[in-house]
Amino acid sequence: MVVDVHVHTFPDNLAIRALQKLVDKADNRITTVGDGTVGGLLKQMRAAAVDYAVVCPIATRPAQFAGILAEADALRSGERGAEAAAHLIPFASVHPDDEARFSHLRQVAERGIRGIKLHPYYQPCVVDSSEMLEYFRCCRDLGLVVQCHCGFDIGFPLDPVCNPARIGRVIRSVPGLRLIAAHLGGWLQWEEALSHLVGQDIYLDTSILPMNATEDAPQRVLREHPVDRLLFATDWPWLSFGEGIDFVRSGMGSLAHEQLVLGGNAARLLGIKKPAPW
Repeated sequence: MVVDVHVHTFPDNLAIRALQKLVDKADNRITTVGDGTVGGLLKQMRAAAVDYAVVCPIATRPAQFAGILAEADALRSGERGAEAAAHLIPFASVHPDDEARFSHLRQVAERGIRGIKLHPYYQPCVVDSSEMLEYFRCCRDLGLVVQCHCGFDIGFPLDPVCNPARIGRVIRSVPGLRLIAAHLGGWLQWEEALSHLVGQDIYLDTSILPMNATEDAPQRVLREHPVDRLLFATDWPWLSFGEGIDFVRSGMGSLAHEQLVLGGNAARLLGIKKPAPW
């Protein structure tokens, strides 16, 4: 079984424009591997034999909560097609500045949605602030998984709002939180991830850019973090499934470990019972 815990999609009529805006924001240092639509995602998942993907929306304004929740419901109900319902696991997103954030998090949990996506650059917040620790405690108490961008973001200045040291303080302050630190615990901050996160009770996802795949520090994170706390991810449409799978395999010492990282760990975390045939 292969489970990608970190992908993004956009409405069909907005996807091309949204992706181009992100590429422009990054000064053309990144390129896409897909069109950013649900249909494009499913086509590439089928070709790469990826069973499930966790769709990670980002509410950049509190008012976007309802629309994101409605889209999650549409993906799960079959309104977006039978393949989407069978293979996509939608998360929700609750903006940290949402005045109703705690009731909205409760609403997500009551709907049976398994987690939320947090991006401290697009949803400006400092992850270890007292306000955010309350947010994380609410997620923990509701049983929600939190998929959180960690490290720098290619589209923003060097700002330490979600560096590995801060993420380390979060997991010490909120024991029992099921937190996925994206990008191996901190994009372009892997030395810090080695110091603050590797070996700790935290999930790290494996989404990095192809140019970083052979660097020593991310390879060390991949090899040295507990294998049962590593989760396959691509951040699609920024990394292809094939490249992401190859990166995981480059750091695994056995087929059993490879199978855990590519899907077994995510299946346990998300309550997935069996592969989803195409």
